Amino acid sequence: MPSKYEYKYDLNPLTAVIPVGVRDIDELVSGTSLSADRVRVFLHQLYVSWIFDELNDRKRTDVFHKDGWVLLSSKRLTALLTNKYKKYEVFLESEGIIQIKRNSLGFKSYVTGERSTSFRLTPGVIKPINGKRFRQEKINEYKVLKAIHLDQIKFEVALNEGNGSSILPYCSAHEQMNNMLSQFYFDVDGVSQFVDQVSKGNILLTRESNRGIIDCEAIVQLINEGTASKPIVCSFGERFHSSFTRIPREYRHYLRIKRIEEELTSVDISNCQVYIVAIIINFPEQVKKVLPEFEYVLDKIKEIPKTKSRLFLEHCIQGTIYEYWQQVRGLDSRDDSKNELIKRVLFDKTSYRQQKYQIARDTFRSQFSDVWDTINTMKTISNDEFQLVEDICLDRKGHFSNKHLHKIISSMCQRFESRVMTGMVVPCLIKQDLGPFLTIHDSVVVPYSKAGLVSVTIQNCFLKLGITPPKVKIERYGKSYPGIDG
Repeated sequence: MPSKYEYKYDLNPLTAVIPVGVRDIDELVSGTSLSADRVRVFLHQLYVSWIFDELNDRKRTDVFHKDGWVLLSSKRLTALLTNKYKKYEVFLESEGIIQIKRNSLGFKSYVTGERSTSFRLTPGVIKPINGKRFRQEKINEYKVLKAIHLDQIKFEVALNEGNGSSILPYCSAHEQMNNMLSQFYFDVDGVSQFVDQVSKGNILLTRESNRGIIDCEAIVQLINEGTASKPIVCSFGERFHSSFTRIPREYRHYLRIKRIEEELTSVDISNCQVYIVAIIINFPEQVKKVLPEFEYVLDKIKEIPKTKSRLFLEHCIQGTIYEYWQQVRGLDSRDDSKNELIKRVLFDKTSYRQQKYQIARDTFRSQFSDVWDTINTMKTISNDEFQLVEDICLDRKGHFSNKHLHKIISSMCQRFESRVMTGMVVPCLIKQDLGPFLTIHDSVVVPYSKAGLVSVTIQNCFLKLGITPPKVKIERYGKSYPGIDG
């Protein structure tokens, strides 16, 4: 019988990602007052909150995210599940589908200041079946679709108003970057075939864990539907984060542009993070034009005598710093060199004293003593000297901590990269009519025929700043991942 009410919104069904170990949800809620589609929404929220941490090696092993725990706020759950959301929590916990972190007295364990609870999917329900831990189901109930729609509108309004200390409002370049996202989509069948081969062990990847690669498959369907996570600009590094920036790099072989048959390429700065460190050390006056709020830091490091930093700079400009470090340290691979140099030498805490990494630090100090002195100066600037430190060096609960002073250099590098890309490179590419293109931090994804122009544009932007430009590399993607016919 048709409804006597007219629907306010014209909403299409959406895809939810459900653990394979959960039995038929309609049967599960039969005889209760609960909505099957709201259960799907709840489980989907746990998935999308967890999957990107699973792809991040550091977050996956961090105590805050370890073993699949994620945070969901009561405000978000109320918006999506109504003010009766606790009934869904109780039901799913009693069915053994989710777990809720509790204190010694058995009460929910809230995160201070966040009013968020730690949840996780019970390990048993994500035990792989044929290598897969999740399945996809449709959400069709109008009231549920409406709640999701209104929640997205609320998020976009908050984003434009700049609400929230961790998110910045869009500038005009961000708007243009966001508008081009809808032109990109994935070959879902190709991704599925790739994931299947990885799950069977037929394709071996150089990653600590392949689970995130396999479990991320559902995100490409959400991207194609236009229902994936909305892009944000983080306040820490001012980076433009979209679902494309978080998708596994291997998936890019299946990335497509609507109405364009040409294979795509990634144009990006060689050893970008280390190159920017070298730029900050060797061109502090030019860097001030991009990072004026860090003038105090730049003036302080400018006074440090430089003798070996030019050698470091030359390797970074030529894109050979990782190979150089690999040879000096006798490491097995370039990836080992990159990880050690970035994670344990340049951007790690000064207090980290594990012996095997201390050898790497001592070696770096002997090779590039002035670079070592400069980065350690940046990592030890206190909040008494530099007020911005209190906004940058926050712990996972959003509180200032002296233990996180090493984040100063990370923030500087990310802000420099994002401001050059957003404020200079993106407008130049648009002016040259090189869109649609996709930005993934320091990378620009375009059809192969446009890669040369993008490369020249990136280098010219650094020249305009009076900075020696980096080496720019072009990676061409095939129609499928290497080793798969297609």
